[in-house]
Amino acid sequence: MQYKQFFSRLFFYLKAHVGKLVFTSVMMVFATALESSIPEITGRIIDELFTVEPDQQTALIYALALFGVIVLSSIFAMTSTATSSWVSNKVIMDLRVDMFAKLLKLPKSYFDQHPTGKTLSKLTFDVEQIAAAASNIWLDFIKSSIAVIILVGYLFYKNWQLSLTLLILLPLVYLAVKLSSNRMRRSSQEVQNSMGKMTHLLDENISGSSLIKIYHAQDQESHKFTNLINNIRQQRFKVDMTSAFNTGFVNILIGLSLGSVVYFSSTLLDMSAGEFLSFFTAMGMLVKPAKSLVNINKPLQTAMAAGESVFGLIDENEEHNKGRKKLKKSKGAIEFKDVSFDYSNDTTVLNNINLNILPGETIALVGSTGSGKTTIIQLIARFYSPTQGSITIDGVNINEFDIDSLRSQISFVDQNVRLFNDTVKNNIALGQIEMMSDKKIRHAADVSNASQFIEKMEDGFNTEIGEDGTKLSGGQRQRLAIARAIAKDSPILILDEATSALDSATEKQVQAAIDKMQKDRTTIIIAHRLSTIQKADRIVVLHQGDIIEQGSHQELLDQKGEYASLYNHQFKS
Repeated sequence: MQYKQFFSRLFFYLKAHVGKLVFTSVMMVFATALESSIPEITGRIIDELFTVEPDQQTALIYALALFGVIVLSSIFAMTSTATSSWVSNKVIMDLRVDMFAKLLKLPKSYFDQHPTGKTLSKLTFDVEQIAAAASNIWLDFIKSSIAVIILVGYLFYKNWQLSLTLLILLPLVYLAVKLSSNRMRRSSQEVQNSMGKMTHLLDENISGSSLIKIYHAQDQESHKFTNLINNIRQQRFKVDMTSAFNTGFVNILIGLSLGSVVYFSSTLLDMSAGEFLSFFTAMGMLVKPAKSLVNINKPLQTAMAAGESVFGLIDENEEHNKGRKKLKKSKGAIEFKDVSFDYSNDTTVLNNINLNILPGETIALVGSTGSGKTTIIQLIARFYSPTQGSITIDGVNINEFDIDSLRSQISFVDQNVRLFNDTVKNNIALGQIEMMSDKKIRHAADVSNASQFIEKMEDGFNTEIGEDGTKLSGGQRQRLAIARAIAKDSPILILDEATSALDSATEKQVQAAIDKMQKDRTTIIIAHRLSTIQKADRIVVLHQGDIIEQGSHQELLDQKGEYASLYNHQFKS
């Protein structure tokens, strides 16, 4: 990302605050200008109060002037900093809102390809680096630039011969900054990439802490983490050393200039003590803003590297949604016509699938791992689009439907239940919290056989269930997921191995809830336990992306094909 592109993108978030930025800049100009007047005041104090008989009135005037300059400068600087901080935090908020909104609109393929930790790092670490450019860098640049301009102008005004030494130094300082910029940006990008990996590793280890302990993988994970943070340390060290070299180089040049001033002002030039002090103080005050201008390159390069990451996320292509038709109340008729699907790695998952599901029919998909069962339901929900062929609902290609209206017709219960750190009530009414009545929520809990355990909880339906429902058992979590699907009341129901992780007793309770929920709905079931699908209207057997058999449970057993083999193996082993 180039400077122009970076600042152009950043200005989009700053343009609403231009007035505040101008105000901040003016306040900082006033503060810096007042502060830059101190060398002249101190020089005159020396000449008029300490080299002649002091006058009380003059002394009071200079004392009040010095005090007033410091007070006003501090007030202006404080006001500028407060306004700048407000703008910076507003930019951070706006960026995070846009990034989160984009995440909600990204296709599933994005999350398949990008680790969670890296995505989290963009919203936490990277966006903070950009915000620095919105306030701190800008403020430092204004303050330092104004200070350098005023102080250099003052030095030339006081003694242009001595001030010429500064012009000799400028090309050298520019060269040092130019050479360090690329190195800083590369190292900053590496730090940001590694921070993403670190966040991902932390997420894995926190969520998988029990598994790590069972398999004694602490040393293995600790080694991975140590290598990762060591890489971050090395890259940050490179950035700091480059910045330190620039600062040291500038200090040496300024030291040379200051030494020249001492020598020439005391031997060749006729300067009073006050004039020398004014000149020398101004040069001394020039050190800090000069170093700030050099060091500003470090956070700027970090911000630009972060900009590539953050704006890259914001620029990601959203989920394809050009359909305009609204699917208000589907009959539940689903048809696959010559559907094939390949993932981006050219791995064929489905081969020329033809499948007609009637309204209210219960279809079970069975087959070995990788046969294409899960891909079929993901295609129905348009998490992916077919490589070729078409899928219709009620005779209309699903690509013609607005994606939200399409998904509003589908309820989904997964084997890996995802619950939210919220109340039982809000988890059941997910996506419809403001619209769903308590009566409907309680009805869903009754049908799913969840009311029994919910009413025994401390606050009933208002009980907080913890992160991902950690306060609930596996069966309770599953029944809560079923209650959520019932409450949505969609005509198409998808069950992805909804009872595979449950013990036999709990499975019976959950299966009873599922049987109630299937009434008058088109239901698609993925199941490894073939005992749960014997009542299905039709069982579709998949093998390596092909439909090789379909029929009722008994019909498939009579065929003595793949399904019969799977069934016999499961019940005789």
